[in-house]
Amino acid sequence: MPERQLSVQRRMAAPTGSVWALFADFPNLASHWSGLRATRAVGNQTSGVGARRHVELKPIGSMDESVTTWEEGRRIDTENRASVAVPFKRAESTLTLEPDGDGTLVTFDYRYLPRGGPIGRFTGPLIDRMLRATFTDMLAATEEAALANGGER
Repeated sequence: MPERQLSVQRRMAAPTGSVWALFADFPNLASHWSGLRATRAVGNQTSGVGARRHVELKPIGSMDESVTTWEEGRRIDTENRASVAVPFKRAESTLTLEPDGDGTLVTFDYRYLPRGGPIGRFTGPLIDRMLRATFTDMLAATEEAALANGGER
């Protein structure tokens, strides 16, 4: 079963520093995005390479995410280990922020391996649509929170 990939982008009116501050608060993504049931730190490290968080997904399932790349103000990569209730075995993400005038261009790339062997070929496109909508919502919520936290529109 081949790995699947998708990407979402959003041009945010909020400045890069305001957007970065939200994503850099790695264990607390659920504090500004209602698309998750909860998030919490795993261990004492909450930023940088090696930081980990446990994510309770909606409607069911969970995953543990570990930071594998951290470029201050610009990029976070993660490796994700999903529970059996999640329709994929493993995933990796890359979040990049680029200044864009007074705002920020945010790109979220996601690569995952569906569960189910041959059945995964059929479920993959459905999972892609669900993930694309989920990540689009995450970026919209982040922009809203960044603007509410002092970023200008």
